[in-house]
Amino acid sequence: MVEEGAIAHCDRFLEALQPWRMRPELAAATGSRSASCHVLDAKYEPGVRAVILYSLGDQLVRGDLLPLPDGVRLSPFPHDPDLPTLPLLMDADTVGPLVGGKGRTHIDLLRYRPGKRATVWVTSGDTSVVAKAYHDKTKAASVAEESVALADAIAGAATLRFAPIAAHIDDLGWVVQRPVHGAPLDGLVGNTRLAPSDATEAVRRAAQALAELHASRPVLHRERSVDKELRRFGLRAAGIATVDPRLGDQADRLATRLITVQEHLPAASIGPVHGDCKPSQFLLDARTVNLLDLDHCGTSDQAADVGTFMATLRQYAVRHTLAGRPSALTERLPALAEEFMTAYLAAAEAASRSRIRWHEAVALERKALRSFARAPRSPVAAALINEADRCLDRLVETA
Repeated sequence: MVEEGAIAHCDRFLEALQPWRMRPELAAATGSRSASCHVLDAKYEPGVRAVILYSLGDQLVRGDLLPLPDGVRLSPFPHDPDLPTLPLLMDADTVGPLVGGKGRTHIDLLRYRPGKRATVWVTSGDTSVVAKAYHDKTKAASVAEESVALADAIAGAATLRFAPIAAHIDDLGWVVQRPVHGAPLDGLVGNTRLAPSDATEAVRRAAQALAELHASRPVLHRERSVDKELRRFGLRAAGIATVDPRLGDQADRLATRLITVQEHLPAASIGPVHGDCKPSQFLLDARTVNLLDLDHCGTSDQAADVGTFMATLRQYAVRHTLAGRPSALTERLPALAEEFMTAYLAAAEAASRSRIRWHEAVALERKALRSFARAPRSPVAAALINEADRCLDRLVETA
């Protein structure tokens, strides 16, 4: 049901997504005179939160939409109300000694998720590391602990590698890792100048590396329940319905269908999972495959990793299609998704094609909800929900 208050809040969020409207406020908050203003990221949940990441020239600004009748609270980087140690992370004099560097320290921001975490590349003398600050010290401790457990468990793996942990700075909620190198897999699968056979081989190598992770048996304490996520889908769909009844109904029907289909699936293979398995997490060199970002690792149905990877490739294809880009890539990406599943099934000890296909649909709904959160009026969310329904249709047809 459409709610007037929710519609008014959504309208204000849509206004805040327009850089030309926000530029005067951003300039006043930062003192920047740059004419270049962009929205880099956003997270909007009706009735819950609305956060936008802006860039004004080379200055980043977090914007939080406040309840009516207030406006937008602006937090110029590196100040973030949910990441109190972020200014320290960007301070070379503080970071250099903490990472064991000797000499002049230089810090490059790699990634920033407002309110969640920030990742930087630190060069201090001859030392180079990647340092990450978390909003929750417990989360940082879990990532550090489980990264070590996973590294020990795959010590004999033929292909798979992780970035070694260099330090865990508990009182700041930081994790420091040694850098790893290689070609990002997302760049390989998205490169139309690369021979299709080379892209296929890269995807197969990534599938082999994932199978090696799943075959390891570390003790991981974080349980990642898909049932909890399905319940959240329903709640998120209800929130969307307050501002977009049609899309909210689509999302809710898909969430219900996922629960119904789940009851007829074979038993899950429970074990270690990456938790956010997508092409951008893989770095390939001549002999090894480095798997990045263990923030979401834990114990769960291992088919979820394969389904999430496949859903990401299908998401790329959907975006290319909606943007009217060349068809060569939109045809290649779904084929690469199928190659990934085939290679994984050949390498994994216990795997279910039907559970993978179901988890692909789960991941597509997750991505649809995230797409709405970034751009409520974009057609991408509805297209991803339709793609998820097609996944379930294929699953039912082959059952």
